[in-house]
Amino acid sequence: MNTRVSAALLIGLAIIFGFIRGGHASRDEESPTQQTNAQQDKDKSAPEKKAALLLDQVLGEAGSLKLPENRIYVQISAADLLWDRDETRARALMIEAAGGVADLLRRNEPNDRRPNNVNRIALDLRQTVVMSAARHDTTLAYQLLQTMPAPPTTGPGGRGPGGQGNLEQSLVAIIAANDPKAAIKTAQEWLDKGEYPASMTRVLAQLQTKDADSTKKLTDSLVKRLQPEDMLAKQDAARLTLNLLRAGPRPDKKQGDGAQPAASNSGQILNESAYRDVMAAAITAALRATPQPAGGGGRGQGGFRGRPNNPAGQAPNAPQTDADVAQSNARALLSGLQTVLAQVDAYLPERSLAVRQKLTQLGMGDDQRSAFGQMANLMQQGTSESLTAAAANAPPGMQNRLYQQAAMKALDEGNPDRAREIANHLDGTARDNLLRTVDLRVATRSASANKMDQIRQTIASAKSDDERLSLLLQFASTLENESPKLAIQLLDEARGLVAHRATSYAELEAQLRIPHAFAALDPAKSFDALDPVIAQINELLSAASTLNGFEVNVFRDGELPLQGSGLLAWMVMRCGAELATLAKVDFDRAQMMTERFQLAEPRILAKLTMVREMLGVKPLDGNSDFSGVRGLPGQFGGRRPQ
Repeated sequence: MNTRVSAALLIGLAIIFGFIRGGHASRDEESPTQQTNAQQDKDKSAPEKKAALLLDQVLGEAGSLKLPENRIYVQISAADLLWDRDETRARALMIEAAGGVADLLRRNEPNDRRPNNVNRIALDLRQTVVMSAARHDTTLAYQLLQTMPAPPTTGPGGRGPGGQGNLEQSLVAIIAANDPKAAIKTAQEWLDKGEYPASMTRVLAQLQTKDADSTKKLTDSLVKRLQPEDMLAKQDAARLTLNLLRAGPRPDKKQGDGAQPAASNSGQILNESAYRDVMAAAITAALRATPQPAGGGGRGQGGFRGRPNNPAGQAPNAPQTDADVAQSNARALLSGLQTVLAQVDAYLPERSLAVRQKLTQLGMGDDQRSAFGQMANLMQQGTSESLTAAAANAPPGMQNRLYQQAAMKALDEGNPDRAREIANHLDGTARDNLLRTVDLRVATRSASANKMDQIRQTIASAKSDDERLSLLLQFASTLENESPKLAIQLLDEARGLVAHRATSYAELEAQLRIPHAFAALDPAKSFDALDPVIAQINELLSAASTLNGFEVNVFRDGELPLQGSGLLAWMVMRCGAELATLAKVDFDRAQMMTERFQLAEPRILAKLTMVREMLGVKPLDGNSDFSGVRGLPGQFGGRRPQ
């Protein structure tokens, strides 16, 4: 009996220990996977944690800045970046920044030689803090707006985007994305009060994807109110009308298709029927325009910029009569209709002749400014075929540009043969240059490692160092995945082309394209290529500081403004963006590179840009690709290379 019990006990213990061992074995087997997942989570969060620590460092350094507008800009930027990670702290920073803006707006500096500029800076920051807060909490944005003094109705900023009314209207456009009912209510109140803010198109564009039925009712209400009488009496009604017409109609929904077709741009608010109604009302109002009175000075035919033209003999500051306002708006509408004559021909052909006759009567028939406006709209929205058709009837001064744009559109559409056909519409050098551009684009897109001889021949045929640099970078990009070693070799050659002291912003931008291209292939070389760029930016900042007040005005009170301070600051931000890419590979070295900037302001700006890029948060102005910068006539026209 005892033997049986002992045996049973031993068996039981063996089973129990077996389960325990099995359990341990199971956990031991899962352990590598768990460790891998934990490591992946750690690796994923590491850059964000490092970016957050760097942001703390920036906030600490900002305390040493002298300009209040610089400290405010850092606070707004930090709040924007922290919001999803520490909302309480972000709110506190945003409120503190708004308080600083309020102080700037209240400050009276009678001895400042540039009071308008000071006021402009404060108004820009006012708009920045409100719109930044609105990205996260529209209620807070409204509260901040109410705590800051409203700008004057005239003078610097009174009518600009930072004006009280315009800022509130922009907030409504943001609210429309999150609270459609509230936005619709506000927009209807605008119409009931006879107001036609420019932000109405943004509000309607947002609402179309949120509440189609309510948006249609609001749009119908807008169309009913946009009658000739309101267009002639109210400048904002005339301006909104032209904005709606320039955007074109929204494609009508096809029968049997439950989905609303997407507009090709956010300004396409009206369906074709409503578009015709608004166009008809605009034409009726525009045809009431009369020739400008003799001696009426001013700008053009009574456009929207500045004060409308004064009748002959009327004092410049004399109040305008209702008739004067109506004529000014009528001429502005007529001038605007000239830029959409193609749409008039398409949607109201029976009134096209009357519009053209009125344009001739008022001397607007040969308005080059309007003609260029039409061309700009067409080049932005047109296809290769529509551009080619327009070029055939365009004035000689515009024909070549339209054909060139049409050929490049055809190339983007994947039709190089059509691009060559279009190029043959040109003559001589213009045709040869366009054909060459098409051939080079095709060659870089079809590059492969086994076509090295062809690649070398193409590079050797380059007519300038700028073209050779562009070809090397494009070939390297194409070969990046197929043959990294060959791509690096080409980039080394490209680096040699720009390995000299830059003598212009365009050359400095060309040098920045090298570290950008190296980043994915050889980060060490990317760091090395970035170093001399930072060194020269330091020299330029030092020179600008010395010359400040004599030849240039980059600094203010001995400090570089962080917001809107021109191309030098933009170059610093470009460096920060490249360092953000490199930080994913070697954060410590990237952070050390920011310390290479000798002045505190560019160091802070570079770090802010680096943190923003690492966290994937769009800039406060919405431009994540550094577009829209003037003065960089390079391959990318001021746009960050991709």
